[in-house]
Amino acid sequence: MTARLTAKAARTILDAAELVKAPTWSETRQWRVVSGGQILVHILPSYNMRGRRDGWTWVLAATGQRLTTRPQPTREKAAIDGLAAWQWWTTGKETL
Repeated sequence: MTARLTAKAARTILDAAELVKAPTWSETRQWRVVSGGQILVHILPSYNMRGRRDGWTWVLAATGQRLTTRPQPTREKAAIDGLAAWQWWTTGKETL
């Protein structure tokens, strides 16, 4: 996405967003936040240094960027963080 969205247009996309299992969920346990058929954010399981799960993290689908390294305790909270970053990235304005 190269053009910035208005805050109203971004809000419309966010309001329609839903958390769904990725097609590879059975192997990867990854989820996606999708709106209108467009993937906004990937939600990934996070692992600590010992290889144990310690929560969930997110990646912006359009850029592959992760703007935080702190895992969230639930995939829903990771989705909220990811969507806030997506809104900032698309509008250049403050988030949710």
